Amino acid sequence: HHTGRETYFTPAAWVFNVWTIINALLLGFVVYQFFAPSREVVDGIGWRFALVGILNAIFVHVWVTRHYIVAFIFALLLASSISTAYYSLTAHYGPKSIGDTLFVHLPFSLWHAWSIVLVIISAFSLFTHSHRNHPSTLSVILVVVAEAFLTLTAVGYAFRSREGDIAGSAVLFCVLLGIYQEQASQVIRYCALAGAIVSGLAIVKSLYFTFVSRDRGVSLGSDDERRPLVA
Repeated sequence: HHTGRETYFTPAAWVFNVWTIINALLLGFVVYQFFAPSREVVDGIGWRFALVGILNAIFVHVWVTRHYIVAFIFALLLASSISTAYYSLTAHYGPKSIGDTLFVHLPFSLWHAWSIVLVIISAFSLFTHSHRNHPSTLSVILVVVAEAFLTLTAVGYAFRSREGDIAGSAVLFCVLLGIYQEQASQVIRYCALAGAIVSGLAIVKSLYFTFVSRDRGVSLGSDDERRPLVA
């Protein structure tokens, strides 16, 4: 957070702990893949894990060294690669155990949502002026559009299946809440707060259908009809 360029989209520092959580879960993934029950679902990731690991390392390096053009390019490559792994898991390798959920599906759900955030942060770092300046009308509009996009994506995660993707929605909820806490512009702050509220309601929906209404005959459409908004 403190090594990159501050922007009008940058959330509060605590939001970047999402990355720490992802890395801890991925360490669990590395260990979990050596156990027999994980074999099938780990195949859903395959070679992509090595690829996204390399892309992530390159992105972090060019980001902290402030090469924002290269960082934006690698953020796009990272998001695309994570998306292929995410959709492989969700479409063909559903979780069959707590281990599958905790060490395979959860980290890649978090990472997929976080990769979207990294693309947007990288874009603002590259294409907008320093955070020290008063935001122009155009900057405010662009940030509000980005906040609306994250909000709609969080809703898309919640409605991608009957239970939805709680982890993906939660990441975007945290980012929007972090923007509300971090930024000074009232328009940016309260649009972020509105987005966080909508995202929170989407999470409540997913929690309800996951834990309360699991056995009831309520359908919100097939997985193909309810995919997240970003591929």
